[in-house]
Amino acid sequence: MKLLLVEDSRSVVAFLEQILRREPDIELLPHVANGRDAVVAVQRWSPQLVLMDLVLPGGMDGVEAITEIMATAPCPIVVLSGQLETPGRDRTFESLRAGAVDVLAKPTVGGLEAVKEFRERLLRTVRVMAHARVVGRRRMSLRTPAVVTPPPSQVAAVPEPKPCSLLAIGGSTGAPPLVFELLKALPSPAPFPVVVAQHIVRGFEPGFARWLGGTGHRTMVAQGGEWLEPGVVYVSPADRDLVVRGGKLQTQTSRGVAVPSVDALFESVAGFYGSRAVGLLLTGMGEDGARGLLTMRQTGALTVAQEGTSCVVDGMPGAARAMGAASQALTPGEMSALMAALGRPTPSPSGRGSG
Repeated sequence: MKLLLVEDSRSVVAFLEQILRREPDIELLPHVANGRDAVVAVQRWSPQLVLMDLVLPGGMDGVEAITEIMATAPCPIVVLSGQLETPGRDRTFESLRAGAVDVLAKPTVGGLEAVKEFRERLLRTVRVMAHARVVGRRRMSLRTPAVVTPPPSQVAAVPEPKPCSLLAIGGSTGAPPLVFELLKALPSPAPFPVVVAQHIVRGFEPGFARWLGGTGHRTMVAQGGEWLEPGVVYVSPADRDLVVRGGKLQTQTSRGVAVPSVDALFESVAGFYGSRAVGLLLTGMGEDGARGLLTMRQTGALTVAQEGTSCVVDGMPGAARAMGAASQALTPGEMSALMAALGRPTPSPSGRGSG
Protein backbone atom coordinates (compact mmCIF):
# COMPACT_ATOMS: atom_id res chain seq x y z
CA MET A 1 0.00 0.00 0.00
CA LYS A 2 1.43 3.37 -1.06
CA LEU A 3 0.66 5.98 1.61
CA LEU A 4 1.17 9.74 1.38
CA LEU A 5 1.51 11.80 4.57
CA VAL A 6 0.58 15.48 4.33
CA GLU A 7 1.76 17.21 7.52
CA ASP A 8 3.79 20.34 8.31
CA SER A 9 4.82 19.46 11.88
CA ARG A 10 8.19 17.69 11.89
CA SER A 11 7.54 16.10 15.28
CA VAL A 12 4.21 14.64 14.11
CA VAL A 13 5.83 13.42 10.87
CA ALA A 14 8.62 11.71 12.84
CA PHE A 15 6.12 10.06 15.21
CA LEU A 16 3.89 8.78 12.42
CA GLU A 17 6.77 7.57 10.26
CA GLN A 18 8.17 5.64 13.22
CA ILE A 19 4.87 3.72 13.38
CA LEU A 20 4.24 3.30 9.67
CA ARG A 21 7.73 2.35 8.49
CA ARG A 22 7.64 -0.80 10.64
CA GLU A 23 4.72 -2.22 8.69
CA PRO A 24 5.82 -4.38 5.73
CA ASP A 25 2.57 -3.81 3.82
CA ILE A 26 2.89 0.01 3.92
CA GLU A 27 5.13 1.92 1.51
CA LEU A 28 5.62 5.49 2.73
CA LEU A 29 5.98 8.04 -0.04
CA PRO A 30 8.06 11.18 0.64
CA HIS A 31 5.90 13.33 2.90
CA VAL A 32 4.74 16.81 1.86
CA ALA A 33 4.04 19.81 4.07
CA ASN A 34 1.43 21.91 2.25
CA GLY A 35 -1.75 21.54 0.27
CA ARG A 36 -0.41 22.45 -3.16
CA ASP A 37 2.38 19.89 -2.93
CA ALA A 38 -0.17 17.33 -1.73
CA VAL A 39 -2.25 17.76 -4.90
CA VAL A 40 0.84 17.40 -7.11
CA ALA A 41 2.06 14.35 -5.16
CA VAL A 42 -1.27 12.55 -5.46
CA GLN A 43 -1.46 13.23 -9.18
CA ARG A 44 2.14 12.00 -9.64
CA TRP A 45 2.26 8.92 -7.38
CA SER A 46 -1.38 7.73 -7.16
CA PRO A 47 -1.25 6.64 -3.49
CA GLN A 48 -3.75 4.12 -2.14
CA LEU A 49 -4.30 6.37 0.90
CA VAL A 50 -3.56 9.93 2.03
CA LEU A 51 -3.22 11.02 5.66
CA MET A 52 -4.05 14.72 5.55
CA ASP A 53 -3.60 17.48 8.10
CA LEU A 54 -6.18 20.26 7.84
CA VAL A 55 -4.16 23.29 8.97
CA LEU A 56 -1.41 23.69 6.37
CA PRO A 57 0.82 26.59 5.20
CA GLY A 58 1.22 27.89 1.67
CA GLY A 59 -2.20 29.28 0.84
CA MET A 60 -4.06 25.96 0.40
CA ASP A 61 -5.31 24.29 3.54
CA GLY A 62 -6.22 20.64 3.92
CA VAL A 63 -9.89 21.11 3.04
CA GLU A 64 -9.02 22.92 -0.19
CA ALA A 65 -6.44 20.24 -1.03
CA ILE A 66 -9.00 17.47 -0.47
CA THR A 67 -11.45 19.28 -2.77
CA GLU A 68 -8.84 19.55 -5.54
CA ILE A 69 -7.68 15.95 -5.15
CA MET A 70 -11.22 14.57 -5.31
CA ALA A 71 -11.85 16.61 -8.47
CA THR A 72 -8.65 15.59 -10.27
CA ALA A 73 -7.25 12.32 -8.85
CA PRO A 74 -9.72 10.85 -6.32
CA CYS A 75 -8.38 8.48 -3.67
CA PRO A 76 -9.22 7.63 -0.04
CA ILE A 77 -8.23 10.47 2.31
CA VAL A 78 -8.17 10.21 6.10
CA VAL A 79 -8.00 13.51 7.95
CA LEU A 80 -5.48 13.60 10.78
CA SER A 81 -6.13 16.69 12.84
CA GLY A 82 -5.51 18.13 16.27
CA GLN A 83 -8.12 20.79 15.58
CA LEU A 84 -11.46 19.03 15.39
CA GLU A 85 -13.24 22.19 16.42
CA THR A 86 -12.28 25.71 15.36
CA PRO A 87 -14.44 28.65 16.52
CA GLY A 88 -16.63 29.73 13.64
CA ARG A 89 -15.57 26.86 11.41
CA ASP A 90 -16.11 23.10 11.50
CA ARG A 91 -13.09 21.96 9.50
CA THR A 92 -13.89 18.33 10.21
CA PHE A 93 -17.23 18.49 8.42
CA GLU A 94 -15.83 20.62 5.61
CA SER A 95 -13.28 17.85 5.01
CA LEU A 96 -15.96 15.14 4.99
CA ARG A 97 -18.11 17.18 2.61
CA ALA A 98 -15.07 17.64 0.38
CA GLY A 99 -14.60 13.88 0.15
CA ALA A 100 -12.49 12.64 3.08
CA VAL A 101 -13.57 9.18 4.21
CA ASP A 102 -12.65 9.38 7.90
CA VAL A 103 -11.13 11.56 10.63
CA LEU A 104 -8.52 10.68 13.24
CA ALA A 105 -7.43 12.92 16.09
CA LYS A 106 -3.70 13.61 16.20
CA PRO A 107 -1.82 11.89 19.02
CA THR A 108 -1.71 13.86 22.26
CA VAL A 109 0.76 13.77 25.10
CA GLY A 110 0.32 10.53 27.03
CA GLY A 111 1.99 7.42 28.34
CA LEU A 112 2.84 4.16 26.65
CA GLU A 113 -0.76 2.96 26.83
CA ALA A 114 -1.99 6.05 24.95
CA VAL A 115 0.69 5.58 22.29
CA LYS A 116 -0.24 1.93 21.89
CA GLU A 117 -3.93 2.78 21.57
CA PHE A 118 -3.22 5.45 18.93
CA ARG A 119 -0.94 3.10 16.98
CA GLU A 120 -3.59 0.37 16.86
CA ARG A 121 -6.30 2.81 15.82
CA LEU A 122 -4.09 4.38 13.15
CA LEU A 123 -3.05 1.08 11.57
CA ARG A 124 -6.57 -0.35 11.69
CA THR A 125 -7.96 2.77 10.00
CA VAL A 126 -5.19 2.94 7.39
CA ARG A 127 -5.64 -0.69 6.33
CA VAL A 128 -9.43 -0.48 6.08
CA MET A 129 -9.64 2.95 4.49
CA ALA A 130 -7.12 2.10 1.77
CA HIS A 131 -9.93 -0.01 0.29
CA ALA A 132 -12.73 2.50 0.88
CA ARG A 133 -15.00 3.30 -2.04
CA VAL A 134 -14.53 6.88 -3.27
CA VAL A 135 -16.16 8.79 -6.10
CA GLY A 136 -14.62 11.69 -7.97
CA ARG A 137 -16.62 14.87 -7.86
CA ARG A 138 -16.71 18.33 -9.34
CA ARG A 139 -15.23 21.19 -7.35
CA MET A 140 -17.99 22.26 -5.00
CA SER A 141 -19.04 24.78 -2.43
CA LEU A 142 -18.10 23.57 1.05
CA ARG A 143 -21.50 24.74 2.28
CA THR A 144 -23.22 21.82 0.59
CA PRO A 145 -22.62 18.21 1.69
CA ALA A 146 -21.25 16.15 -1.18
CA VAL A 147 -23.62 13.21 -1.20
CA VAL A 148 -24.46 12.16 -4.73
CA THR A 149 -28.21 11.57 -4.95
CA PRO A 150 -29.76 10.35 -8.22
CA PRO A 151 -32.62 12.36 -9.76
CA PRO A 152 -36.16 11.28 -8.82
CA SER A 153 -36.58 9.47 -12.14
CA GLN A 154 -33.73 7.11 -11.21
CA VAL A 155 -34.90 6.37 -7.67
CA ALA A 156 -36.77 3.12 -7.14
CA ALA A 157 -40.24 3.34 -5.68
CA VAL A 158 -40.18 3.09 -1.89
CA PRO A 159 -43.10 1.33 -0.19
CA GLU A 160 -45.36 3.64 1.79
CA PRO A 161 -44.19 3.41 5.42
CA LYS A 162 -46.52 2.88 8.31
CA PRO A 163 -46.76 5.57 11.05
CA CYS A 164 -43.47 6.18 12.86
CA SER A 165 -43.01 7.20 16.51
CA LEU A 166 -39.18 7.31 16.48
CA LEU A 167 -36.44 7.23 13.86
CA ALA A 168 -33.12 5.66 14.93
CA ILE A 169 -30.05 6.14 12.71
CA GLY A 170 -26.72 4.36 13.14
CA GLY A 171 -23.56 4.94 11.13
CA SER A 172 -19.80 5.05 11.06
CA THR A 173 -17.24 5.68 8.31
CA GLY A 174 -18.68 7.85 5.56
CA ALA A 175 -22.05 8.32 7.26
CA PRO A 176 -22.07 11.98 8.44
CA PRO A 177 -22.74 13.58 5.02
CA LEU A 178 -25.48 11.02 4.39
CA VAL A 179 -27.09 11.71 7.78
CA PHE A 180 -27.18 15.39 6.78
CA GLU A 181 -28.86 14.57 3.46
CA LEU A 182 -31.44 12.31 5.07
CA LEU A 183 -32.38 14.91 7.67
CA LYS A 184 -32.60 17.54 4.95
CA ALA A 185 -35.08 15.29 3.12
CA LEU A 186 -37.14 14.83 6.31
CA PRO A 187 -39.74 17.62 6.64
CA SER A 188 -39.09 19.97 9.58
CA PRO A 189 -40.29 19.78 12.24
CA ALA A 190 -40.44 16.01 12.08
CA PRO A 191 -43.54 14.45 13.65
CA PHE A 192 -41.31 12.17 15.74
CA PRO A 193 -37.93 12.31 17.54
CA VAL A 194 -34.74 11.25 15.74
CA VAL A 195 -31.83 9.61 17.58
CA VAL A 196 -28.41 9.30 15.89
CA ALA A 197 -25.62 6.98 17.03
CA GLN A 198 -22.53 7.89 14.97
CA HIS A 199 -19.10 6.40 15.68
CA ILE A 200 -17.00 9.45 16.45
CA VAL A 201 -13.98 10.56 18.45
CA ARG A 202 -14.28 12.76 21.51
CA GLY A 203 -14.75 16.43 20.60
CA PHE A 204 -16.46 15.65 17.31
CA GLU A 205 -20.07 15.45 18.46
CA PRO A 206 -20.79 19.12 19.33
CA GLY A 207 -19.73 20.19 15.85
CA PHE A 208 -21.69 17.30 14.37
CA ALA A 209 -24.87 18.44 16.12
CA ARG A 210 -24.34 22.07 15.08
CA TRP A 211 -23.77 21.02 11.50
CA LEU A 212 -26.87 18.84 11.41
CA GLY A 213 -28.79 21.88 12.63
CA GLY A 214 -28.21 23.28 9.14
CA THR A 215 -30.89 20.87 7.90
CA GLY A 216 -33.53 22.97 9.65
CA HIS A 217 -34.06 20.54 12.52
CA ARG A 218 -33.48 21.32 16.16
CA THR A 219 -30.41 19.28 17.16
CA MET A 220 -28.58 18.59 20.40
CA VAL A 221 -25.99 16.28 21.92
CA ALA A 222 -27.85 14.09 24.41
CA GLN A 223 -26.57 14.17 27.98
CA GLY A 224 -29.02 11.62 29.37
CA GLY A 225 -32.33 12.25 31.09
CA GLU A 226 -34.01 14.03 28.16
CA TRP A 227 -37.63 13.19 27.36
CA LEU A 228 -37.92 12.32 23.68
CA GLU A 229 -39.70 15.16 21.87
CA PRO A 230 -41.04 15.15 18.30
CA GLY A 231 -39.07 17.44 16.00
CA VAL A 232 -35.77 17.08 17.87
CA VAL A 233 -32.65 15.30 16.61
CA TYR A 234 -30.56 13.80 19.44
CA VAL A 235 -26.89 12.99 18.79
CA SER A 236 -25.16 10.42 20.97
CA PRO A 237 -22.13 11.50 23.03
CA ALA A 238 -18.82 10.19 21.70
CA ASP A 239 -17.73 8.14 24.68
CA ARG A 240 -20.94 6.55 25.98
CA ASP A 241 -23.85 4.53 24.60
CA LEU A 242 -27.21 6.23 24.21
CA VAL A 243 -30.33 4.17 24.91
CA VAL A 244 -34.09 4.65 25.26
CA ARG A 245 -35.62 3.88 28.65
CA GLY A 246 -39.31 4.56 29.25
CA GLY A 247 -39.59 7.38 26.72
CA LYS A 248 -36.41 9.07 27.97
CA LEU A 249 -32.82 8.98 26.78
CA GLN A 250 -30.16 7.57 29.07
CA THR A 251 -26.41 7.23 28.65
CA GLN A 252 -24.42 4.25 29.86
CA THR A 253 -20.88 2.93 29.79
CA SER A 254 -20.23 1.35 26.42
CA ARG A 255 -20.23 -2.42 26.32
CA GLY A 256 -18.32 -2.92 23.09
CA VAL A 257 -15.44 -1.79 20.91
CA ALA A 258 -17.52 0.56 18.76
CA VAL A 259 -18.59 3.70 20.63
CA PRO A 260 -21.33 4.76 20.77
CA SER A 261 -22.90 1.35 20.24
CA VAL A 262 -25.53 1.28 17.50
CA ASP A 263 -26.58 -2.18 18.71
CA ALA A 264 -27.33 -0.79 22.17
CA LEU A 265 -29.47 2.03 20.73
CA PHE A 266 -31.39 -0.19 18.31
CA GLU A 267 -32.10 -2.87 20.92
CA SER A 268 -33.42 -0.30 23.40
CA VAL A 269 -35.61 1.26 20.69
CA ALA A 270 -37.00 -2.19 19.84
CA GLY A 271 -37.82 -2.81 23.49
CA PHE A 272 -39.80 0.41 23.96
CA TYR A 273 -41.21 1.34 20.52
CA GLY A 274 -41.50 -2.06 18.83
CA SER A 275 -43.29 -1.82 15.49
CA ARG A 276 -43.71 1.96 15.82
CA ALA A 277 -40.00 2.62 15.15
CA VAL A 278 -37.88 2.90 12.01
CA GLY A 279 -34.18 1.97 11.98
CA LEU A 280 -31.58 3.04 9.41
CA LEU A 281 -28.10 1.44 9.35
CA LEU A 282 -25.61 3.37 7.24
CA THR A 283 -22.11 2.87 5.87
CA GLY A 284 -19.35 1.86 8.30
CA MET A 285 -16.72 -0.74 9.11
CA GLY A 286 -17.39 -3.65 11.45
CA GLU A 287 -20.73 -5.21 12.34
CA ASP A 288 -22.11 -2.82 14.96
CA GLY A 289 -25.83 -2.25 14.52
CA ALA A 290 -26.60 -5.43 12.59
CA ARG A 291 -27.86 -7.44 15.56
CA GLY A 292 -29.72 -4.45 16.94
CA LEU A 293 -31.41 -3.91 13.59
CA LEU A 294 -32.41 -7.59 13.58
CA THR A 295 -33.99 -7.13 17.03
CA MET A 296 -35.94 -4.14 15.67
CA ARG A 297 -37.17 -6.18 12.71
CA GLN A 298 -38.24 -9.03 14.98
CA THR A 299 -40.45 -6.58 16.90
CA GLY A 300 -42.12 -5.40 13.69
CA ALA A 301 -40.17 -2.19 13.01
CA LEU A 302 -39.29 -0.99 9.52
CA THR A 303 -35.57 -1.70 9.17
CA VAL A 304 -33.34 -0.32 6.41
CA ALA A 305 -29.71 -1.08 5.59
CA GLN A 306 -27.82 1.04 3.07
CA GLU A 307 -27.33 -0.66 -0.30
CA GLY A 308 -23.79 -2.00 -0.62
CA THR A 309 -22.43 -0.25 -3.71
CA SER A 310 -23.32 3.16 -2.28
CA CYS A 311 -21.37 2.60 0.97
CA VAL A 312 -17.90 3.99 1.65
CA VAL A 313 -17.37 0.79 3.68
CA ASP A 314 -20.03 -1.92 3.40
CA GLY A 315 -19.32 -3.49 6.77
CA MET A 316 -22.21 -2.65 9.10
CA PRO A 317 -24.98 -2.61 6.44
CA GLY A 318 -23.50 -5.69 4.76
CA ALA A 319 -23.60 -7.63 8.03
CA ALA A 320 -27.22 -6.56 8.56
CA ARG A 321 -28.26 -7.65 5.09
CA ALA A 322 -26.44 -10.98 5.47
CA MET A 323 -28.31 -11.89 8.67
CA GLY A 324 -31.70 -10.80 7.37
CA ALA A 325 -31.93 -7.78 9.68
CA ALA A 326 -33.00 -5.35 6.95
CA SER A 327 -36.50 -5.41 5.58
CA GLN A 328 -35.22 -3.06 2.84
CA ALA A 329 -31.80 -2.31 1.31
CA LEU A 330 -31.93 1.21 -0.09
CA THR A 331 -29.63 3.66 -1.87
CA PRO A 332 -29.15 7.18 -0.45
CA GLY A 333 -31.70 8.52 -2.94
CA GLU A 334 -34.23 5.89 -1.95
CA MET A 335 -33.64 6.59 1.75
CA SER A 336 -34.24 10.29 1.10
CA ALA A 337 -37.56 9.40 -0.55
CA LEU A 338 -38.40 7.32 2.52
CA MET A 339 -37.63 10.30 4.77
CA ALA A 340 -39.99 12.50 2.78
CA ALA A 341 -42.72 9.86 3.09
CA LEU A 342 -42.15 9.38 6.82
CA GLY A 343 -42.46 13.10 7.45
CA ARG A 344 -45.78 13.51 5.70
CA PRO A 345 -48.78 14.07 8.02
CA THR A 346 -50.67 10.87 8.82
CA PRO A 347 -54.16 11.00 7.30
CA SER A 348 -57.03 10.93 9.76
CA PRO A 349 -60.02 8.58 9.27
CA SER A 350 -61.87 11.45 7.62
CA GLY A 351 -59.11 11.71 5.01
CA ARG A 352 -57.76 14.97 6.35
CA GLY A 353 -54.29 15.44 7.80
CA SER A 354 -53.87 15.04 11.54
CA GLY A 355 -52.42 18.53 11.83
